[in-house]
This record gives sequence, C-alpha cells and structure tokens, in this order.
Amino acid sequence: MTDLSITGQQVQAQQFIPTEPFRITTNAPHQMNDVSLTPGRKKLQKWLGRVLRIVITDGRVLIGFFNCTDRDANIVLSMCAEYLVEGQEPRLLGNVMVPGKHIVSCCIDEPDPQSSLLVQ
Repeated sequence: MTDLSITGQQVQAQQFIPTEPFRITTNAPHQMNDVSLTPGRKKLQKWLGRVLRIVITDGRVLIGFFNCTDRDANIVLSMCAEYLVEGQEPRLLGNVMVPGKHIVSCCIDEPDPQSSLLVQ
C-alpha cells in the first residue's frame, strides 16, 4: 500500500502493463539498419529531422521539421510555419501537433533532391 492522496487514505498502486511493447525509433546510425523494422518504419525513420510539408483539410500548409508520429497518423512538427495563402508571409507557430484526420497530404519539402546532402 502506498499513500497517494493528500487526505492520508491508503491507495493501492496499480501497475500498467501495455498490450504492445513501446518502441522508440531514432535516426541514430546504430539503429538505421535494424532488421526488425518494417519498410514503413524504416522510411519514417529516414524522414526524422527532415523538413515536412503538410496540407490540411482547410487548405492551410504547414512546414516544419518532422519529429514524430503515432499509430493514429498524428504528426508533430517543430519550428513550424503556417501558410494561409501560397506566397504570403508565414505565421510562425513553433511546435505543432497535426491530427492525422486533418492531413490531406504530406511530403518531404526539398527544392532539388540532387543538390541535397541528405540524398544517399
């Protein structure tokens, strides 16, 4: 028994056991050739830290660095900028979580893949 309340009542702490093991994936060199990763996870792993361009259902375009995603297709971008109309000044947002149900399309935002040092 563990005292978890302000009133002093004893509460039994319950242990949380996930149904599926939690996996953290990074783009660290030692994990890039992990044979247990599916092709989809390998592709997502290569996208980590890259500039991602997302179009959402209301027409806005979000551009930022790809940080993470989850099984519901939610995407987290850092240093994100929001474009209401193409060609206008962006609104800087910082860290953004984009719900997967609002994503129309997403792509790696690179002007010319031949000039990029990230292409291998």
